[in-house]
Parts: sequence; C-alpha cells; structure tokens
Amino acid sequence: MTNKARADRWTPASLGCGSAWWSVGRFGLSVLLLTALFSLIAIPWVDLRWWRIVRRCASIAAACSLWWCIRRLERRRFADYGLRWSREARRMTLVGAVAGAGALGILLAVGLAAGVYDIALTPDRAKLWGTVLGFIPGAALVAVLEELVFRGYLLQHWLGCSRWLALVASSAVYAIVHIKTREFSGSLGMEVTGLFLLGVVLALTVLWTHQLWLAIGLHAVLAYGAQVNRLVIAIPNSSLTWLVGSNRLINGVAAWAALGLLAGIVWWWTHRTQQGGQAHAAH
Repeated sequence: MTNKARADRWTPASLGCGSAWWSVGRFGLSVLLLTALFSLIAIPWVDLRWWRIVRRCASIAAACSLWWCIRRLERRRFADYGLRWSREARRMTLVGAVAGAGALGILLAVGLAAGVYDIALTPDRAKLWGTVLGFIPGAALVAVLEELVFRGYLLQHWLGCSRWLALVASSAVYAIVHIKTREFSGSLGMEVTGLFLLGVVLALTVLWTHQLWLAIGLHAVLAYGAQVNRLVIAIPNSSLTWLVGSNRLINGVAAWAALGLLAGIVWWWTHRTQQGGQAHAAH
C-alpha cells in the first residue's frame, strides 16, 4: 500500500465491531494503568490536590497509550486517524478557529446584553498576560491530544459498530471525562449536557470532513476561551446562568444554541466545499 493510499484510509471501521471494542478496551485499560502509575510517582513530589495530579497524569497516560496502541500494536500512522497535515489541513484548522471565535463572541454578546456578564479584568496582571499569551500553545496541545483520543481513536473504532454508537459513545465519554464537580445537582446536569453536545458537534465535523483539523481549530479556540474568560469576565447575576452558563461556557442554553449554529455552519461549509471540489474535478 502506498503512502497516499494509507493516508486516505481514514477509518479502521472495516475491522468490525468486536475488534473495535477490543481496541477501545485495550486503550482504556492502558490509560488507567499508566495514570495510576504516574500518579503514585508524582503525588509525593508535587504540591497539588491529588485529583489535579491524577487529571494531569491521565493526559500524559493518554498520549503514551495512543502512541503504544497506534504505532506499536496497530502498526498505523497518526495520519490514518485524520491527523495528516496538508494545505487543506491548514485551511480547515483556520476555519475551525474562526468558527470557535465567532461562537465565543456570540456567547459574550448575549451574556453582556442579558446583564449576566461584566467585564472585570483580574488585578493580577502577571497572571492575566501569562494566561493570555502563555496558554496559546497549551490550548493547541490540548486540542490535538483530545481530538486524537476522542474523535480520532474512539470515534473511528466505534464506527466499526455503527455511526450512531460512535457519535453517542465518544461524546458521552468526552463529557464524563471533563466533569470537574463531584456534586450531583442541576448545574452538573447542565454541564454534562453542554459537554455532550460539544462532543457531538466536534464528532460531526470529523465525520463530515474525514479529518481532525477543523475540530482541532474549533476545540483549541474554545479551550482557550474557557481558560481566559475567568480572568476577564465576572458573573454578578447568577440567577441567569442557566441562559449563558458560568465560566465553564458550555453549561447554558445560549451556549447550546451557539453549538447548534456552529454545527449548521460547519455542515454548510463542508458540503459547499465538497460540491465545489466535485464540480472543479468534473471540469
């Protein structure tokens, strides 16, 4: 098989449902074991709450497990999971970033108009600018890793069972992994709903484009906004957080509407691009 043929073979769904669950289970077990190992090593040396240490170790464990499962066990390339870099990949990343910035802008405008948000810069200017400038590579790294895990590895393996299972299961796992509160309440339900919908939108972009790059651009900007907004936005009117959410951004009705709008725009753009490419090829 040539390099081009390998790069164009986007999904391992042809392996079947049984192989899909085996691959997902093997990956999940690897993440759990490595997270436990790394956490035990780090806890005596790192002055953080154990849960934060575990979350950071889980990210490292996921990256190591991806490399082990894809490169060593499957003998495949990351490009086979939608991470093939090209001119089109750059364009999709930019489109995703612009779409994410637009969604954040709409959410901010709704929050300010409803009186839920106030512009309130943190007095700690060093922290503010350190985050504004310093988190740019961090947001990009988070986006690449998480898209490769949830929409690359998990989604594309579960496609071997069904499209609906892949969409729902990968989005549900994404939502559960990102829960930060341990209190069962209405706000937790709002947060889980928002995270699930975000996972669905990101998964749809991958299903429509057969690449991870549009989702990476979108994810990176949203992750950056979620990190920075808590340093520039205050919420004096908590009674309307059901509308625009808290600093988590995705736990409000307006955020869900923005995600729906994003999905519609991405669907229109991808289908328009594909039709334009087909028309160009016909001529």
